[in-house]
Amino acid sequence: MELLQSIDPGHLPLIAAGCALLCLALVVIGFALQAVSGLIELVVGIFQAVADVAQGGPTAWLGCLFLVGALLACGIVAFLLLNAPESCAAQPTNFCRWLGFVP
Repeated sequence: MELLQSIDPGHLPLIAAGCALLCLALVVIGFALQAVSGLIELVVGIFQAVADVAQGGPTAWLGCLFLVGALLACGIVAFLLLNAPESCAAQPTNFCRWLGFVP
């Protein structure tokens, strides 16, 4: 009990503020660890899904390969159609004629 009697009363607010900051830091660290853990779990889950598809052999991932190819083709066509009016106005090509942007 001699320790408590030797504390200067002027330092008590500083000690209380330090304890409060320590509690706040622990709460922030707890939330940060949960967020990092969630991100790591997400990345590991994605790698696990890719590994499961790759280990299944050609019959398991061939359909996925065609799906990804079809989505990529749709994206390219959409990009071309969105940029076609501006490009066809500057430099008309056969592609512009096929789509009807040039008479």
